[in-house]
Amino acid sequence: MNALRVLGLLLVCQLALAIESAPYTVVNSADTYEERVYPAQKWITTSILSISHDEATSITFYRLFDYIDGQNEDGMKIDMTAPVTTLVIPGEGPNCENNFTESFYIPSAHQANPPKPTNPDVYIEERPELHVFSRRFHGFASDQDWITNAAQLHDDLVAAGEEGVDFQTYYTVGYDSPFVIIDRDNEVWFMKK
Repeated sequence: MNALRVLGLLLVCQLALAIESAPYTVVNSADTYEERVYPAQKWITTSILSISHDEATSITFYRLFDYIDGQNEDGMKIDMTAPVTTLVIPGEGPNCENNFTESFYIPSAHQANPPKPTNPDVYIEERPELHVFSRRFHGFASDQDWITNAAQLHDDLVAAGEEGVDFQTYYTVGYDSPFVIIDRDNEVWFMKK
């Protein structure tokens, strides 16, 4: 990784305490999960096929970071936001490639007219309203941590009798830059149909 990229990431980390978060409304809380509604918003998005969540998101994160770092048609630097979401569409069968679609929330100042990406693998997503069940956990998340927490959220939702949940796909969600060492927040989401 070159020195300028490292400096850019460090700057993002220093600003991490003041970053804008995607708006949402909590509609229900339980002991181990929260039910939320995110309004329709624009997100900057990219996708990749991979067996590993860690490998996939190390590639997709930098595609999106380059966009907010000025690699867009306006050459505009855009503030980092939270959370970083990754929609996981599991492949069929064991050891198959999954589709990982990672997104950054576009800040409210740019929601109406975000600059167009210059990378053909990056696009502006008009994400519709999203109704999710969210489970929070902490630390550096590995591939296994995402799977374990998604399985636990599944079990908690089934035990609670929640209906109309899409268990075919899920989101992994991170709130902290790679340089935050302690008090890291992560979530897994299942969508309500």
